[in-house]
Amino acid sequence: MNIMIINGSPKKKGGASAFFAKILRCMLFPHKVTTISLGVSKDYRGIFDNLQNTDAVVITVPLYVDSIPAHFIHFLKETEQYCKNNKYKFMLYVISNAGFVGGHHNQAHLEQYQCWCERAGITWGGGLGLGGGVMLHVLYKIMLIWTSIEIVISIIYNIFAGIPVMESVNNILLPGLSGCLIRILFFYCGMLLFEIILAWAIKYKKSIKNKYTRVMIPSFIFVIVANIFMALTGILHGKFIFPLFRKVKYTNGK
Repeated sequence: MNIMIINGSPKKKGGASAFFAKILRCMLFPHKVTTISLGVSKDYRGIFDNLQNTDAVVITVPLYVDSIPAHFIHFLKETEQYCKNNKYKFMLYVISNAGFVGGHHNQAHLEQYQCWCERAGITWGGGLGLGGGVMLHVLYKIMLIWTSIEIVISIIYNIFAGIPVMESVNNILLPGLSGCLIRILFFYCGMLLFEIILAWAIKYKKSIKNKYTRVMIPSFIFVIVANIFMALTGILHGKFIFPLFRKVKYTNGK
């Protein structure tokens, strides 16, 4: 069985869509899986060349303004005509991730791909809507870093307390890592469960109803953490607020 995963995120590196694609790819073992990142129109040829022998296509894509990202709309138009001209038949599955905490925010987005399947003559296999996609992408990294810091501090404290190094490592390292793993499985349990169901449907060429889930964190905590994260991201990737208050010099009446 040949499966193609298309990463529809406009980001060149990283991103939540690429993260979810990697997890799904691991679940599709031992089938042949081709992963392609979609950027501009020059990437279309590589996708079209692979469609002829593809049994299932999985699109991992972010939700932009409650809809399909603009660059991906152009790709769907080109692909629709290409599929009609060549009479290609495959099953389409979509993983949509939203920055909002509720997975149901992806409902209209998934329905748009379902409508596209009807126009292009492609079989709709089902979709997965993920809430808190960015948080799901970065949360495990934060927990790993935090756990590593806790382990190192605890080991150093025990050494200064006179406890042998190996004894400190054995008493702290394994419990710390197992606790981190349990926390990760808790926060990601919804996403992992539904990606397993999606992988099962892909392997056996089944159609499933659209599924919706989210990062397993209370909404009020999510809002606080998300606001802090977005503020820090804006500062690190943009400009500090002070330049916004500088006077602008106008010349020639402009």
